[in-house]
Amino acid sequence: MVTVVPQFAALALRAFAALHPMHTSVAELAPAGTSVVVTIRVFADDFRTAVPDGAAQKAEPYIRSRFELRDPENRPIAVRWEEIARSGDVFQMRLRAELPRGLAGIRVRDLLLCEYFPDQVNIVRATYGGRTTSLLFTAGDQAKALP
Repeated sequence: MVTVVPQFAALALRAFAALHPMHTSVAELAPAGTSVVVTIRVFADDFRTAVPDGAAQKAEPYIRSRFELRDPENRPIAVRWEEIARSGDVFQMRLRAELPRGLAGIRVRDLLLCEYFPDQVNIVRATYGGRTTSLLFTAGDQAKALP
């Protein structure tokens, strides 16, 4: 049995990331009453490739063009922009959509930064109905349905 010391693992991961940068974003979908709150986190240096200054008036149209929600009948769901904030090396954006029937069957598309980085991986985590489901997106993917 191999035992990995957590501090060593963290140092190794940081060293690997410095040698081979990861291009990834994480979007979390969480119910809030009859709506869903979408929180998207992306590395600031990656995001500045698409939105050089990270300004909300430029970030919002970009996010809307690459991230979308659709109902089970494949109709677009209106998503309301709430905010963008920077925390250290990460931009965090928050959006909200009305979903009175919940997240089950909702179709998601997340292609943030895929046009800039061929190795871009976007993870969408949805927590609802007592469980968490993850969807993975890379360049060329179509919308995927939540179970």
